[in-house]
Amino acid sequence: MSVTRDDVVLQKPEEIRFLVPVFHTPTACAGASTAYLLRRIAYRAGAYAPGIQEIIFHELNTGREGGNIEKVQRWFAGRVSALHEIGYRLQCRRVATPTSAIIEWVKQGRGYRGAMLPTAFKKLHPQPGAAGDAGDDFVQHAVGVTMDRVQPTDRDEDLVMIDPWPGNKGDTDRMKVPATLEPAHKERGFHALVFFWTGWS
Repeated sequence: MSVTRDDVVLQKPEEIRFLVPVFHTPTACAGASTAYLLRRIAYRAGAYAPGIQEIIFHELNTGREGGNIEKVQRWFAGRVSALHEIGYRLQCRRVATPTSAIIEWVKQGRGYRGAMLPTAFKKLHPQPGAAGDAGDDFVQHAVGVTMDRVQPTDRDEDLVMIDPWPGNKGDTDRMKVPATLEPAHKERGFHALVFFWTGWS
C-alpha cells in the first residue's frame, strides 16, 4: 500500500510547541520559578532534553533548595558545573535593579534570558481571599519573567510572568506581566536573579 500526501495528518501549531510545566508551591516559589526559567531558556537554545537533568531541576521545588533567593543562588553555584557538563550553557547573576530595567533586559534576550524576582505576595495579588492573606510571611513568594506564549495556542511570544503560587482564587500561573509586579518587587528591595544562555547571538 502506498502512502500519498493526502494520507499525512498535519500537526497543529500548539502540538509542536514545547510547554514547560509550572510546579505549584507556597514554600519554594523562588526555586519553582527558577526551574521553569532554566528549562525554558535551555529549550530556546536547543539544548533541553528531558531526562536525568529533571532530577537536578526538581531539587529547586523543595524549600531546602528553592525556598528563597539566597538558597537558589547557592543551589545554582553548586550545580553550574554539572549543568555545563550536560551542555547547559547557563549563567546566573544576582542584581538589585528596578523592575522595568530587568523586564527590558529579559525582552531584549528574545528567550535566551529570564529573571526570578522575589515579590510581596499581597502587593502582587491584592484581591481579598487569595492564599497568603494571613500575611506575606505565609508565602515566600517569587515569580519568573521570560519570553514565552501566554497560551500554547498563541501565535506570538510576549513577556510572560510565571507564578508558582498565584493564590486560590482561580488565578493562572502564566500571565502577561501585571502592573502590580513593580510594587511587589520593590517591596523586596528590587533583588533578583537573572539567568542567561552564553554564546547566543
